[in-house]
Amino acid sequence: MNSLFLQGLVFSGLAIGVLAFLAWWLYLSPMKDSGRENSSDNPHSRKAISTSPRLSKVLALLVGIGALLICIGGYWDLSEHVVTGIVPGGEDFLWPPHLMIYAGFLVAFLVAIGGLSALAIPNLRVGVRDPRRWVRRSPYVGAIVLVAGYGLFSIPGDAIWHELYGIDLTAWSPPHVFIAMSSASLPMFAVGLLAGGGNMVRPSRRGAEGRSRRHLLSRLRFAEKLTWRSPEGKRPRTDWRSFVNLFYLAIALCLVLIIGTTEWEMGKVDGYVAQRPVWLYPTIIGVSSFFLAVLARRVAPGPWSATAFALFYFGLRIATTSFADMVSGATPRLTLVFILGAVLLDLTYQWMARFGFRPSDWQVRLAAAGGYMVGFSIVAQPTIAFQYLQFFPSFTVPDHLIAVLLVYVLNIAVYPVAMGLGNWLKSSRNEDAEELQEDLDAVTVPAKS
Repeated sequence: MNSLFLQGLVFSGLAIGVLAFLAWWLYLSPMKDSGRENSSDNPHSRKAISTSPRLSKVLALLVGIGALLICIGGYWDLSEHVVTGIVPGGEDFLWPPHLMIYAGFLVAFLVAIGGLSALAIPNLRVGVRDPRRWVRRSPYVGAIVLVAGYGLFSIPGDAIWHELYGIDLTAWSPPHVFIAMSSASLPMFAVGLLAGGGNMVRPSRRGAEGRSRRHLLSRLRFAEKLTWRSPEGKRPRTDWRSFVNLFYLAIALCLVLIIGTTEWEMGKVDGYVAQRPVWLYPTIIGVSSFFLAVLARRVAPGPWSATAFALFYFGLRIATTSFADMVSGATPRLTLVFILGAVLLDLTYQWMARFGFRPSDWQVRLAAAGGYMVGFSIVAQPTIAFQYLQFFPSFTVPDHLIAVLLVYVLNIAVYPVAMGLGNWLKSSRNEDAEELQEDLDAVTVPAKS
């Protein structure tokens, strides 16, 4: 076995293994007590203190800056590869685009470490010494530490993979795929911090009555955020955080598609990329954009959230690729436009709401996937057939049909995942999310037409 391949496998395996173990230990490992008794006599039953709303907003904005650096550096790196014709390895690995990418991971990591320290100090003061209780009380802070740390620790493994495969390295190499997943997770967890990650829970000074009142108010606020429509038909109001959340999700999609699709969008399609089924290109874009559009509707409620998310994405995509073109001289073709799919997704939600359906209903799931698929395919398929065919291998009628079918079926499959992730990101008390959702289902009265 090639020694470089073995070293790359060891580095990547260790980084992923350490990340997986820490994630299990922090979030899933059993603890001595659930912490619901809130007894001051037993340190294992005391409630942990979460981050304050103000600190959560600051952390979210700073992590967003780190994610934006990774996004800009990713397109710059792609442009440099095309212009120079090299894939750096060894001593040349830390060229300017890579430095920007890893600076983004470093910013997010240091910010999250600062947030974790801000959690540790008050919790230690009240006798909560188990880090798992801190993290489970403010889950997004710990998650950012893990994924940003992985981005930094993956540097040696990525350099070895570059050195091993050289110019023939595909963007779908294992280190790239995991780095893309971790970098796209950063703005999503920042959404969690901004949308619902900052209810401060301090030891009670007013006894059981005060605790009960705060608990009730917390439930009412959570229910208000998740309400599909109020009985009077009014929609939740949006604020500046909704727009920032949509922008963060646009960054996440950019980071996913840098690895997922840009090899089809840079110059001539040949080599490893030409050997792939061409229907993969529209399928990856259609499924990933739908997933994040549904997520956008959960974390930024509004009649046109998915459409606004799509516009944010294309604005960011054009800006970042224009920067890469300016500093390096190469820019990818524009990703297949899915704005019409986002518009039909919003219209589907509005239409289904008039008949009293909620987003979690299976009828909405089928209709949303279908509406998005129609809008996406109307634009995407002709774009490939008449605009991109000069760069692609042949895109036949079976390819059209396979892409349409896969986009619809896979979107049906990922819809509940996006809904569950959105609910988690909006809940500042992750351990009570399921219970609160059940209470909400019992009291929410959907509007009837």
